[in-house]
Amino acid sequence: MANSILASHPLSSLSSDSELSIEFELRDPFHMPLDRLESLIEDTEPGTELRGYLFGLLDLRRTVVYARGH
Repeated sequence: MANSILASHPLSSLSSDSELSIEFELRDPFHMPLDRLESLIEDTEPGTELRGYLFGLLDLRRTVVYARGH
């Protein structure tokens, strides 16, 4: 079951030598600067599941920043 869930994850479509794959291998997306995450989104094809996933990460990160400020 876990294999089928992982196979349908947006990141599973990346080749291992893609910029995004390498970036996530080197940096935790939950700790990278928000502007870097935004630039990765800009470099991702609009309308794709992968871009939606990255926007979800960005929204989650902004929520955490907002919650810590209050």
